[in-house]
Amino acid sequence: MLKSHLTVSAAICAFVFATVAAQAEPLPLLGCYARAYDTAHLSAHKKQIVDKAWLSIETRKDTPPYPFSATLQFSTKGRGKATFSTFGACKEDRGGLLCNASLSAEETDRCKAKNDGVHHCRIGYSESGAFRLAAQPEGVRVSVVERLEMPGPDAGGRSSYLYLSPDNAENHAFLLQPAAAQACK
Repeated sequence: MLKSHLTVSAAICAFVFATVAAQAEPLPLLGCYARAYDTAHLSAHKKQIVDKAWLSIETRKDTPPYPFSATLQFSTKGRGKATFSTFGACKEDRGGLLCNASLSAEETDRCKAKNDGVHHCRIGYSESGAFRLAAQPEGVRVSVVERLEMPGPDAGGRSSYLYLSPDNAENHAFLLQPAAAQACK
């Protein structure tokens, strides 16, 4: 009987210490983060679509369940070089921030393909996707949690979208460094 009580007590203590340790992880700091991927990096990651990234994290006072907001922008490489962006309401989750992506009001055709890249159609209309922000010694890691459809520039009357999948190793996580506030405007 004493042995089973000790086992249960040890399990409870391990759970409490793990919970405290998870909460002790630092949240990403408010501010601006950016990265321009150099030629060497893009040569080593030939299937990476993103060549520049910007992220701004701010507080929101009006919505307690989501006390942070994030604006995320990606520029794509190649001849169709364009900038795609989304904003998200964020909440604390597993030592970082979990952000939903914005829904676009654009009325566009629905895509049949679900591969990463720039499309002139939406994969879905009602799901916004999600991304996670985690503090790193070098800055902030942005990870695609659910698919992201990021609206981009209008192309001949039809908005284009950048689709990123959490399953694509070359396009699902991006490490950004702290930057001056003007870099995120």
